[in-house]
Amino acid sequence: MSSQSSRATIIDVAELAKVSRQTVTRALNDLADVSPATKQRVLEAARTLNYRPNRAAQSLVQGRRTTVGLILDDLGNPYFAELASALSRQAAERGWSLLLCDVGSDPVRGRAQVASMVQGVDAVLLTGCRSDTLSLLPREILEGTGVRMPVIMLDGPTHPRLDARVVLDIAPAMTTALRHLEGLGRNRIAFIGSTEGPGDRRDLYRAHLAGTDPAALEFDDIADEESIDGGSRAARRLLRDRPETDAVLVYNDIMAIGVLKALAEAGKAVPDDIAVMGIDGLTMGRAVTPELSTLTIDKSEIARAAVTLLDRALGAGVGDDEPEVARVSLTLTLRESA
Repeated sequence: MSSQSSRATIIDVAELAKVSRQTVTRALNDLADVSPATKQRVLEAARTLNYRPNRAAQSLVQGRRTTVGLILDDLGNPYFAELASALSRQAAERGWSLLLCDVGSDPVRGRAQVASMVQGVDAVLLTGCRSDTLSLLPREILEGTGVRMPVIMLDGPTHPRLDARVVLDIAPAMTTALRHLEGLGRNRIAFIGSTEGPGDRRDLYRAHLAGTDPAALEFDDIADEESIDGGSRAARRLLRDRPETDAVLVYNDIMAIGVLKALAEAGKAVPDDIAVMGIDGLTMGRAVTPELSTLTIDKSEIARAAVTLLDRALGAGVGDDEPEVARVSLTLTLRESA
């Protein structure tokens, strides 16, 4: 955030626009007794100073609930559905409304959806683990040329525009999972990755193997789309190209369920022939046979951290130089598959 943003106050805006502080408040809250010309002058002054109003106070003035926009990569993925549910409950506890925006895979359509959504919200939460959702934000929000709106990233890259981030502490969890599989006597551990998400989980897997079994790095990566079908296709390639595999760590649970399906079709016993472990901790992992072992991401913890960060951003009226970061750990959940 810029130092100018940190210094600007409502008094600064009033002085630049040559109006009273009360007029600034009424103009920024879009009240009817401010002329269009005066409102435009106030908005231009706010943009010039990169002023961010106290959105929580605005909601009180306007007599309405705080509304938070949630931008998701794909609500059809159960992970995002569970996360949205947890965020909805946390928002409701504070009397906030949550507006969902499922942007899908079409950036043009997604950008139009986001542009429409931000017109009616006070702040934005967005996920960024599969696609560049930040780029879908209107330019005036992303570049900070409009009246500032708090923006918080959930499991995605950093950016100067962000007020805060919730980061998954994936590295130690991956090490725990791989050591558990090795402790079971598995010495041919494969990784099935995603063609849609970032390669950080694959890189952590490869870094671990580099210190334990460098020969395993000679294999090409096995990856597919984040779906049950994608996991099944990857598992079939795994059985064809690496028949010696005795354990597999999968990019996420939905793909891991597809892996279980393909292994069953191939007559492979899990975990006797091949142990399987996912990442996400989806509820549906308990509905398959065998039940899926996984690195559990506590969606409720993400939601609590996000809402706490957002509450501070809404009430602050100023921005910090660097986004505030909250870290969420993953937990090894052992069931029947590993």
